[in-house]
Amino acid sequence: MDLKSLRAFCGVADAGSFSRAATALDVAQSVLSRQVSALEVELGGRLLHRSGRGASTTELGEAVRGRAKALLAEAEQLLLEARGVRDKPSGSVSLGVVPGVAHPLVSRLSARLRRGYPLIRLRVYDAYSGQVEEWLASGHVEIGLFQRFRAGKVPGAEKVLQSDMMLVAPRGHPATRQKEVPLRVIGGLPLALPVRLVPVLAELAARQRIVLNVVLEGSTSAIIMDAVARSGLCGVFARHHLERQKSGQFSASRIVKPAIGQTTWLAVGTRRPATVAVRVVARLVREIMLEEGRLASERVGAQAAAPDS
Repeated sequence: MDLKSLRAFCGVADAGSFSRAATALDVAQSVLSRQVSALEVELGGRLLHRSGRGASTTELGEAVRGRAKALLAEAEQLLLEARGVRDKPSGSVSLGVVPGVAHPLVSRLSARLRRGYPLIRLRVYDAYSGQVEEWLASGHVEIGLFQRFRAGKVPGAEKVLQSDMMLVAPRGHPATRQKEVPLRVIGGLPLALPVRLVPVLAELAARQRIVLNVVLEGSTSAIIMDAVARSGLCGVFARHHLERQKSGQFSASRIVKPAIGQTTWLAVGTRRPATVAVRVVARLVREIMLEEGRLASERVGAQAAAPDS
């Protein structure tokens, strides 16, 4: 099986069109089309739906895509190791990350790669935790950062950040006058919540016979934060995310009785052997996230030590 044909197919599948893939791979579109057609003949079926709007994978194409990428990655790694460049890691590394930690992780990671590993090229995809975990399982990304609200270990993953959940309200709201707020208080508030957090809070509330007043469920933190700022609702955010807002619009209190935590997990995909470049990126991501955790702890300690105004 020709690796060029596999590379052409994966390029079109990722780009969503022959023209964009031709530009990315620096080959003529006609050559790309012939390579994909030859692979389809060899495999005995259509790999791509072609239309005026672009190209999308067929059922066969989606089944082939993961294995094709694995073969290309192994071929690339073999070539790099044969050239004796183990001391100079290179190649592409794909990272899936939840939006809540993408900033400032990606900028810091890029800076460190430029300084120490300029031959590594980073591909970053942002999505919510369920999607990132699916990408890891399918091989679409090689490294993933995802989050869980429930306690317990995640097999094959490493905990890199733990953050308290905070009740957030417009500045001056009576519910956030104290540094901590019991969960029972939240039951009387109009809430805007992340979709993934709703079942967790509902389960905890039900145990205490609290009825939540969820007015809005949002898929992004931006939606929820805007609702809190403009609609008089209260939201629930991880402390580390809230501290990055740098806004005087809000006040926040740590949720207690019971306390709720959000854990960020780091995992490396197992669909194919991790390359040297993947191991380097995973190590740098781990270092940055652990640094973020230490900084957050220091900020919390400084706030606790500061006298109340």
